[in-house]
Amino acid sequence: MLDRKKSPEVNEISKISYLLPEKWNLSNGAKVWGLKAGSQELVKIDFIFNAGSWYQSENLVAGLANAFLSQGSKNYTAQQIAETFDFKGAYLQLNADQQFGFVSVLTLNKYLDEILKVTADVIKNPVFPEKEVNVQIANRKQQFVIENSKVKVLSHKKFSQVLFGSKHPYANTNTIEDFDRLLPEKLAVFHSENYCLNKCIILVAGNYDDGLKNLLEHYFGDLQPEIKRTEPKFVAESSDVYKHFVEKNDAVQSAIRIGKTIINRDHPDFHGLTVLTTVLGGYFGSRLMTNIREEKGYTYGIGSSIVTFQHDAYFSVMTEVGTDVCSKAVDEIYHELKRLENEPVGKEELGLVRNYLLGEMLRNFDGVFAMSNSLKILLEAELDYSHYDRFIEVISTITPGELQHLAGKYLRAEEMYEVVAGKK
Repeated sequence: MLDRKKSPEVNEISKISYLLPEKWNLSNGAKVWGLKAGSQELVKIDFIFNAGSWYQSENLVAGLANAFLSQGSKNYTAQQIAETFDFKGAYLQLNADQQFGFVSVLTLNKYLDEILKVTADVIKNPVFPEKEVNVQIANRKQQFVIENSKVKVLSHKKFSQVLFGSKHPYANTNTIEDFDRLLPEKLAVFHSENYCLNKCIILVAGNYDDGLKNLLEHYFGDLQPEIKRTEPKFVAESSDVYKHFVEKNDAVQSAIRIGKTIINRDHPDFHGLTVLTTVLGGYFGSRLMTNIREEKGYTYGIGSSIVTFQHDAYFSVMTEVGTDVCSKAVDEIYHELKRLENEPVGKEELGLVRNYLLGEMLRNFDGVFAMSNSLKILLEAELDYSHYDRFIEVISTITPGELQHLAGKYLRAEEMYEVVAGKK
């Protein structure tokens, strides 16, 4: 019998077991990584291309070339594509970031053949029909106007420009005029230059068998004409000015971004800095939440994080507060940064953060689709599973003194850029 008066035993997490992927190549050279697990007849497939904004010559082209893949292909109209996925209970997700373009499908195994047949045509033979594309551009333009009326968007855009410079692909420099310069032909050219299957990474997760391998080879293993391109190179040019204000007179809140460029995932200090960032503002009980939300009542939410790209990374603190308490909130953020540098983290607080981070690690490997997302991070950063092993080790062993040293090395308040968007 279960004794409900006795609390369950607490076990420390010292190691997380990974499901290591199997690897194979299609005949055209495309690399496939497979995580075979799960009891449901369900599979998720990610097609990953080097087709992010890093490779575009004009704003918006990379993102919309990806988003409009489903607007029509050589053999299917936009309606037919949508109806096929809807009728089969499948899911098609299109997404592009600074580095990659993604085409992801989720489907039952019994519909794999039909779903992959349509997906292959979407990837290999999009036509970017003028009527559909122009309608979508008009919709995106309207969404752009709405989003850019929000102070959090204005602060993020300015912050990215301050950190990386206005000519860097990691900076958001999109304008309303960029939509007027978009043409279906530009999207088609970008697609033909960047969506090459032989350079693609395919990530498979779920309860699959050799039948899926054969389908991948059949639909995606053919050779395509390859257009050679020169790998773009960019250098971040951070602003010489450390404090910036974006005025919006009708704003009732101010959006705050404070941060700087920082080390990336492959640096030896990255894991320790992640622990430190969590102490500061990485979970609900963090110092920033306790001080600025719980004690001062300046905001509903505030957090800190490290955002990583393939070629760079940045640290930031972000929040929205009432315009009347904006300067006070900024002062408190700097106060918490200086505390990290001047005072060691208490053992009880550090123990709480350790448990939180280890729990998050368990969640990131709970189920085959979560494992797939964790593997995708490694593939994008060109790392292996020792990255996660090292993180667990650092979480478990890092000392208050080491955290204080990292704060002085990377999170000095006087080295931070500050961007506020709102009403003066």
